Amino acid sequence: MVSKNTSIKILGAKRVARFLDGASDETYNKVNQEVKKAGLFIQAEVQQSIAGHRAEPKSVDTGRFLNSVKSTQKKKLTANIETNVSYAGVLEYGGVGRKPRKHFQNTATRNTKKVQEFIEKKVKEAIR
Repeated sequence: MVSKNTSIKILGAKRVARFLDGASDETYNKVNQEVKKAGLFIQAEVQQSIAGHRAEPKSVDTGRFLNSVKSTQKKKLTANIETNVSYAGVLEYGGVGRKPRKHFQNTATRNTKKVQEFIEKKVKEAIR
């Protein structure tokens, strides 16, 4: 989901936590590492979108926007993909005379099911 500060959050911590209820710390940490990997995958997909390698129009000029996209983990079992450049919202949502490019939103739409399946597979492997 994209928020006003131009980011994607990989959600599902509660659902994943239910699978991990009673699991060892080692198992929990393995799954958390897979969530981090999923965040890095989405970060790369957003960057590919910005660079013009996906369906959205290219948004690279100086590379500042492209290089500002980062995946962070503010709490376990989540990943946030965000940027801090001031004009990111205009590129994502559009503005006066500028059509929205939706790098974050379209990346999330294209990859949500893939990320969910990947995480669920890793959870099931980890709890075996």
